[in-house]
Amino acid sequence: MNALPYLAGLAARHAWAEREYARLQADIVEARLAAGARARERAARRRARLRALRPARPVRRPEPVHCRRAAARPVRYDRPLEGTR
Repeated sequence: MNALPYLAGLAARHAWAEREYARLQADIVEARLAAGARARERAARRRARLRALRPARPVRRPEPVHCRRAAARPVRYDRPLEGTR
């Protein structure tokens, strides 16, 4: 990667330097893609390990509704406050 700035000037004058410059750029892109893939795999393994260590959360049941008007609405219905828009 350190050779790229030096080859940039030569690439404008010589065909071999242009090819070498293009090859180095392709290597850099390939290395970045491989590093990103490795980082995603490590993160997935870390998440799986944490999920295995953490006990399963109990399902949270909604509290019982004691009036008909509240029972007629879905439980997760978010109503805006009265008079607000």
